[in-house]
Amino acid sequence: MAVTLRVDSFHEINIVERGELVGDAAIGTTELSLRSTRGFLTGQTVYIGSLSREGIEKVVVASVADETTMTLTAQLKLPHRASESVTAVLGDKIHVYRAVNVIDAVPDDESFSVLATREIDADQPSTYFADSAGSSGYWYRFTYFNEFTMDETPLGALDPVRGQDFPHYASLGDIRQAAGFQNAYNLADRTVELWRGVAETEINSALAGAYTVPFNPVPAIVKSLTLELAAALLLVDAYGGRVYERRLADARAKVTEYGNRTAVVTDENGQPLSTSNSVTGWPDDSEPRSFYIGQRF
Repeated sequence: MAVTLRVDSFHEINIVERGELVGDAAIGTTELSLRSTRGFLTGQTVYIGSLSREGIEKVVVASVADETTMTLTAQLKLPHRASESVTAVLGDKIHVYRAVNVIDAVPDDESFSVLATREIDADQPSTYFADSAGSSGYWYRFTYFNEFTMDETPLGALDPVRGQDFPHYASLGDIRQAAGFQNAYNLADRTVELWRGVAETEINSALAGAYTVPFNPVPAIVKSLTLELAAALLLVDAYGGRVYERRLADARAKVTEYGNRTAVVTDENGQPLSTSNSVTGWPDDSEPRSFYIGQRF
């Protein structure tokens, strides 16, 4: 199965300098006026505009003319206003490394080799890559890379990721929307991803006694439970307070209902899903007896 991998489009380890326009920059110009050009160098890849937002533009520095003036190797394709950000990065591409899982632990750096190179999605918080042959049999690492200068961030600077043999229960975008954070541009995808993982783990743990987990394909109710639980976890983490703590408690109560089979998980046709191979017949007599007194095993 395919494994979809996520990397921050703009992680701090890849940012080498920040600046700010002090004058408007029209389409077609090759000269920028900055508050200060200190730290900017010829040949650097630079992004003009708010990171991970529409309207951002990638350019390359041709020269640093003086303390406030920078020239570019090509004309601007978009207009930019004074006070917009100017951000220099080490690399505008991401190297995706892969290594075979051997002992269920992160392999040594020497075991990883480059699987693919992916350009940063500058107008998105995260850049995604799908490994069509991916699975839990592989580990992944990521670096930021400049194919012209051959500069690259250290292989171990970002956390390794192991492939999964099942899909996530809800997308990061849907969780953001459920929490009301769809326009929270300063909220990193990795934070949403963290709480999605917590929600999925809680759901799998609660429902493992009644169903085979993880779910694949994902039933609609499991997606809904994930959205409610992950959104509540995000809100409690961001704001705290009784209102959001109550929302979290309600979400967990719903998960418990499906775990103890007070409510039933159904497939896309509305049919109850098969239960797991765990013992049935408790806590009441609504299920066939699993064993009888006097039986020997």
